[in-house]
Amino acid sequence: MITVAYSLVAYRVTGLSPKTCAHCLGTVKAELIQVPGVVGVDVDPAESRVSILTDGPVDELEVRAAMEAAGCDVVAT
Repeated sequence: MITVAYSLVAYRVTGLSPKTCAHCLGTVKAELIQVPGVVGVDVDPAESRVSILTDGPVDELEVRAAMEAAGCDVVAT
């Protein structure tokens, strides 16, 4: 039997708004999916929220660095 535990974490961020273009939203997803342990990303520009699905431990500093590389800053989890 194989068991995989997933975790969903949501972040409030700056740098997103309902007017954020599809290319920029894609950049956020592309940066975050490269973080080891991240298996899914959802970006909600209307709520200025980014949610990540993980399949194990993830380095919080890597998540924040990926968001910054995409032009977002984390303000709360």
